[in-house]
Amino acid sequence: MKYISIIIAVTFAATLFSCEEDDKQRRIDTIRAEKHNDSILKIISNNWSFEVAPPTPAVQQRIMTWSEWNQLMTELEQKPKGGINAYKQKTKNLVDKADRVRQNLPSMFAKPQVYSRLGVLVTKIKDLYTYLNVDVIQDKKVLKLIADTRQEITSVQNQLDEIIRISQIPKEQGEEEMLRALDTTRMANPDRMMQPEQVTPAPGMAMPDRNRTFTKP
Repeated sequence: MKYISIIIAVTFAATLFSCEEDDKQRRIDTIRAEKHNDSILKIISNNWSFEVAPPTPAVQQRIMTWSEWNQLMTELEQKPKGGINAYKQKTKNLVDKADRVRQNLPSMFAKPQVYSRLGVLVTKIKDLYTYLNVDVIQDKKVLKLIADTRQEITSVQNQLDEIIRISQIPKEQGEEEMLRALDTTRMANPDRMMQPEQVTPAPGMAMPDRNRTFTKP
């Protein structure tokens, strides 16, 4: 019985010592990560800018009443103040506002190419949020995502400008009605538009043999 008590005591002491060592190592790792992130924060702060060339006057006029887009641009312009947690909260706000932009497009811009470019912009902002919420922040990855986000904002503005320019090209009445009808059909039957046209022969009429070789008389 005495030996059992000694074994239990030794086992308990070893377990306690191991736990203390693990806690000590975790504290060391946490301090090391905090020091690393503090130094990275200075680099990120110095490069935190989403300023791009202003949109064309035509685009600016059209987006004046697009509140979701304007809110996103305002959020991007406001630089976080404080530590790394302020940047984490900032990117969370950006993700929320970017999602709202894509869900609330003006009718003129509700086109596949705009949805596509906004989708890329939303992805870049979400990636930025993800890389700012890891234990050890990678400054090079964050800086690349900041640059990518600027590029995607410019791409969206350019796409809006292209849509406006195309809409201003005069079309003959018949052509405009045909395009409108084609767009309506495509939206109603997107899968059918991708299928090749099939010709159904009239009763009593044989289907033409495409492999038949004709010879001159």
